[in-house]
Amino acid sequence: CSNHIHKEEHLPRPSISPEPGTVITLGSHVTFVCRGPVGVQTFRLEKDSRSTYNDTEDVSQPSPSESEARFRIDSVSEGYAGLYRCLYYKPPKWSEQSDYLELLVKGDDVTWAL
Repeated sequence: CSNHIHKEEHLPRPSISPEPGTVITLGSHVTFVCRGPVGVQTFRLEKDSRSTYNDTEDVSQPSPSESEARFRIDSVSEGYAGLYRCLYYKPPKWSEQSDYLELLVKGDDVTWAL
């Protein structure tokens, strides 16, 4: 395996994880943490399809080899249930998307899922 820098440098896929978890009670908060390599300029959080997304340039570097962004939702409603994934922009191009994360929203007696 050689470490030549190719013109088309392969970007590692980002990861997405939820805090505190994937099942959120109605009205409480959730934070999506997107992680990628160092040098990321923009993280994007997509919901369900590419049509709904949030971009942030508020990127921090928790370790020398990693950068992350946090997307916080203060008060979760039924509409937030669904599939989420991350991607990031590291000049000059966008990465592939992360795996899907399914967020479930739980009411007093109902759980909204897909």
